[in-house]
Amino acid sequence: MAQATTPKKENPLVNLLINIIIPTIILSKGDKYLPFSPVIILVIALAMPTIYGLYDILIRKKTNFISILGFVSVLISGIIGVWQLPTEYVAYKEASIPFLIGVGVFISGFTSFPVAKKMLFNSEIYNTDLITAQLDSEKAQALDAVFKKASHYMSLSFVFSAVLNFILAKMMVVSPAGTDAFNEELGKLTAYSYVVIALPSMILIGFIFWYTYKSIIKLSGLPKEAIFVQH
Repeated sequence: MAQATTPKKENPLVNLLINIIIPTIILSKGDKYLPFSPVIILVIALAMPTIYGLYDILIRKKTNFISILGFVSVLISGIIGVWQLPTEYVAYKEASIPFLIGVGVFISGFTSFPVAKKMLFNSEIYNTDLITAQLDSEKAQALDAVFKKASHYMSLSFVFSAVLNFILAKMMVVSPAGTDAFNEELGKLTAYSYVVIALPSMILIGFIFWYTYKSIIKLSGLPKEAIFVQH
């Protein structure tokens, strides 16, 4: 009898290279080293994250809300550049993607499946079976309320990212689409937004993790060394 294969975990370095580093280099330096028009260089730069996004969705079956919006974001960038749409569309696109994610995360806090619980309370991080066994119905409801509140906190990080994305895009992308200058500015925006936006978002996510972690300890009554999975 054939054994079920465990899906291969995503390599964060490969993700970073394909979605951030390589497209940024191509957009910023492509006009100097590639014998193509600015539009073709843009298509080449965006082809890698587009193919990677399709691979996630179709092959690895990572058809989650964030993956799909990320793929759509890259696709819209390509449309703006290839069709040479007004430059300000970039700012609206950059802001709309994290804003939509934030709305989705916020709404999940009112459902039985809050995003924070799916992301933070899983068997790869916590000893979920042991923790759940320690909770009576009242404490289980209290823990669910913690994750719903945590989802609302998490949505703030995406709204904050939307505001920063809009400001950065308005400041950095000012040249007409379809030009070398537009490609270079889009490349710089990709690199700067990753640093400027990711760092504060990570700080907020760290606070949310600490908040849920302390709540789990308090409600379960378990020592902190027992609640984590031992690798």
